Parts: sequence; structure tokens; C-alpha cells
Amino acid sequence: MNVLELDKVSKSFAKGLLGRKHRVLGGLSLQIERGEVFGLLGHNGAGKTTTMRVILGLLRPDGGEVTLFGDRGATRRALSRIGYLGDETGLYPHLNGGEMLQFAGELFRLAPHVIRSRRNSLLKAVGLAEKREVKISKYSKGMRQRLGIAIALMNDPELLILDEPYSSLDPVGRRQLRKLLLSLKQKGKTILLSSHIVPDVEAVCDRVGILSGGTIQKCLSLKEIYAQKTTPVEVTVSGIDPRPLADPVRGVSLVFQNPGAFVLRCEGRGLMKQLVSSVYERGGDVLEIKPLKFSLEDYLLETLTAASADGADTLATEIEELIHAHSS
Repeated sequence: MNVLELDKVSKSFAKGLLGRKHRVLGGLSLQIERGEVFGLLGHNGAGKTTTMRVILGLLRPDGGEVTLFGDRGATRRALSRIGYLGDETGLYPHLNGGEMLQFAGELFRLAPHVIRSRRNSLLKAVGLAEKREVKISKYSKGMRQRLGIAIALMNDPELLILDEPYSSLDPVGRRQLRKLLLSLKQKGKTILLSSHIVPDVEAVCDRVGILSGGTIQKCLSLKEIYAQKTTPVEVTVSGIDPRPLADPVRGVSLVFQNPGAFVLRCEGRGLMKQLVSSVYERGGDVLEIKPLKFSLEDYLLETLTAASADGADTLATEIEELIHAHSS
């Protein structure tokens, strides 16, 4: 069963003094199944936030249809089953963390004992248990982001929508959030999250959609990608001349060399065994055999190459931005 469906959704905004229309979404279609974690990848300005606001009814689409839990549009019944973390978290600075969660629970009309239990467990889950009495005005940006995540989970939502959830988090916070999302995934929660950083999405998602030009250009199942791909292996060798062993036609490439050692890369168990045997036959030493983890970045690079071959220069450029965003 699909928890969320978007059917040819479009949205434009007036831009400039003349009010000319700028199209952000142009016929975007998407389906997310119950229990699925879906990552929306796109460069800054691709329309990720606009998509989420349209889903929640915060923006009215110019065309198309949104269906949530079988209801057409963001009905009150549907919204009560959703948790949302926006790109800007609205918090009351004069309250402390515990009071803010208390207030959120009361807005959802939860029973007092339920509020008390969830407030305590969520503060612990996002690493703010020791800061519950501190005023939000004294919270760092990362702490505010953690509290926003806790608020999004206060109603125990069936669908969790997170707009750039890793934003402002330090490495510890990113690890805690990743662990939390994986635990929610195990509980069968449906999650839609956006990011412009590939590793954040790859760590938790079942499927990934690349948003470009106002539509989903590519929709990738990570399980299918990994199942189709063989794992490259790097063999570190010393004591012999590496050049006779490097054979691009057979799939063996020399990727690194210094006076003491060199690294050869190949794919497939059979080819690796042949390579190792050749090294010993020539009197060399094998120092290390290291499998390389296939990543979503690798697939996006392949997509980049294919897109460039098809003349899709804009998509190719945007994919390249995604791949390198986390290193900037």
C-alpha cells in the first residue's frame, strides 16, 4: 500500500518585479510504500522543500494531485499521522527542551502520561536528556535541530517527513540520527527525507529519487543496485615490476605506485585469484587484498556519464554537485 502518492504535481512562484513565473516543480510524480525509507536527492534549489510543503498542504500546487493514506490532499486526519521537520525549526526561545516537547504533545492532544513518557524517551534518543532544563535561547544550532527531530516524533507518526535532517549536526549527532532513523525503519515507519549530500541518504534509504528540473529524473532501488554490482578489489604488491600485470583489456588497472609498493585493481573473484597467482609466480609479495565498498556515489558517477552521453548536461552537472557537496 502506498502511504504517499504525487501525481504530476506542478508549482511555480512569481519572481522579480514583473512577477514572471518561475517553475520549481513541473509534473512531479512519486509513490512511497508503507515501511519504506525514501531519499530525495537534489542540489540546493532543486525543489525538495517545495515538494514537502506541497505534500503537507503548506503550499497549494498549481496542478496535479497529492494523496496521503488514501485521502486526497493534506486532510486533518492524514496530518495527524505525520511528523515533520522543516528546513527552519520554529521553537520558542523562552521555553526549555522539556517544555517545548510538552507543548508539542499538548497540541497533539496526547494524554499527560503519554506526553511524559515520550518526552523523556525522545530527549534521550536525540542526546538532549542532560539539556532538558536549558532554555532554547541558549541552544546551539545543532541542538535546535535535534530538538526539532524530537518534536517531529512526538505524535509517534506513521509517516515522517524530514527536510535536510542532518543539517547543522556534528559527527556525533549525525551518527545518533542515523541510528534513530534505522530503529524507526525496523519499526515499520515510513520516512521521506531530503538531502543534497549523498552519504546521508545512502546510509538509511531503500530507494532514492534524483530531483532535477522539477521532476524525478531517476528513481533508484539501492538493493537492486548493490545486487547487480560486483565489488572491486585492490591488491597491494611489492618486489616486482607492476607494468606487465596491468592489463586494462582483462580488467586489471594500476591505480597507485611508489618505490616500495603498488596497487592493482580488478573485479571478480576469478580475476583476483589469477592476479595473486601471477604475483607469486613472478617472485613478488602480496601485502594486502582489500575489497572496495560499492557506494551510491559510484552509481551516480555512472549516471553522470550516461546523462552526458545523452546530452543531458544540466542533469549531469547537478549530479556532480551532489557527489562533491559533502567534501566542500
